[in-house]
Amino acid sequence: MKVLWIVNKPIGGLHEHLFGKKATGGLWMEAMIDRALGDPDMDLVVVNVDGVASVRRMEIGGVCYYTLPGKSNADYDYKSPKARELWKTILDKERPDLLELWGTEMPLGIPALEVAGEIPAVVYVQGILESIGKYYTSGLTSRELKDARSFRDIITCSTIRQQQRDYLKRSLLEAQIVSRSKNIIIENKWAEAYYKKNCPDVAVHWCPLSISDAFSGEVWSMDKVTRHSIMCPAANYPIKGLHMLLKALAIVKHKFPDVKLSIPGTPLKDKMTIKERLKQSGYDKFIRDQIITLGVSGNVHYTGRLTAAQMAKMMSESHVFVMSSAIENHSSTLKEAMTVGVPCVSSYVGGVPEYATHEENCLLYRYEDYEVMAQEIIRLFESAELCERLSGGASEKMREFRENNDFYDISKNIYRTIINGV
Repeated sequence: MKVLWIVNKPIGGLHEHLFGKKATGGLWMEAMIDRALGDPDMDLVVVNVDGVASVRRMEIGGVCYYTLPGKSNADYDYKSPKARELWKTILDKERPDLLELWGTEMPLGIPALEVAGEIPAVVYVQGILESIGKYYTSGLTSRELKDARSFRDIITCSTIRQQQRDYLKRSLLEAQIVSRSKNIIIENKWAEAYYKKNCPDVAVHWCPLSISDAFSGEVWSMDKVTRHSIMCPAANYPIKGLHMLLKALAIVKHKFPDVKLSIPGTPLKDKMTIKERLKQSGYDKFIRDQIITLGVSGNVHYTGRLTAAQMAKMMSESHVFVMSSAIENHSSTLKEAMTVGVPCVSSYVGGVPEYATHEENCLLYRYEDYEVMAQEIIRLFESAELCERLSGGASEKMREFRENNDFYDISKNIYRTIINGV
């Protein structure tokens, strides 16, 4: 069985070849590649787009990688006759049994679907552009939206409002991709509802996203946590709700002045040159100003980019993990935190309530209500018993999840079903 993956960026052996290290994102795809290498029934071809002058083909570790010329983002020229020609050349040469598009965020799969002929296709759903566009302003007030504009945003037409319009515009292409593929792989009924609205005849296949073994290798314990420490996912755009978490942090600080929030990602500089100020995004500018205005400068720490192992270790040493997103499809980071067993507070959004149960394995709150988020964090800081109960519930839920859902085997069965037209 030969499957051709269409991905947004270099992964697997190609990433290691180009950058000398494993990719830190898309860990489920990395795990799939590792499994496929030892499977005589699976033949993988992986295609991405990048700024190369011509088509680049490489055989690395038993996997065939193609890189096509073009922009590896939403500006990819999917209408170009040249794009259709390149995709046709690859499909004619490789003759895959199935195309799998990893996500609908970028339009690079459209010309592939247009020239695929009788080759069946499936989309693995990651973010849902329509939902992201709908909630992109993420509870920011009109005043805050004005404050969250920078010089760069204005001259590049990329204010938060403009980015929201772009997501909604791209969601039309998302619907086109799903309609052409005729098959989607999802893991919750929330995602199904979104796609069934625009594509009622799409075939739905179920496959929960796998969790890296790095997270099951770390175990949270009250004995080793740094008291009053909070960890959150990377949060460099509004949809992740960092601005709401900072408001909650200011409330928590009144009761626990030593509270510390760790944020994975590139640190915001304390001092910037004029050039750096001109180049900063409006949301970064807003977050920097909010940290100062709320009086939490001494309570916020950016960790830099973290590997899965580093994320897992930090989770195991944190008192609380908070997922404050305005919308999520499945939130792999929350699942990772629950796997480690760190007590979690999460917004009640998207597919999250389908595995996170309030008071059993997580504390849930309505996204806009940062006041409630703050009180749930305080509850955990004040009660070791509650922390232990939620930790045990989360670990057990994710253990059952891993035992009952082999991502690779389920994916292979889906491939066979689609190829055989069952």
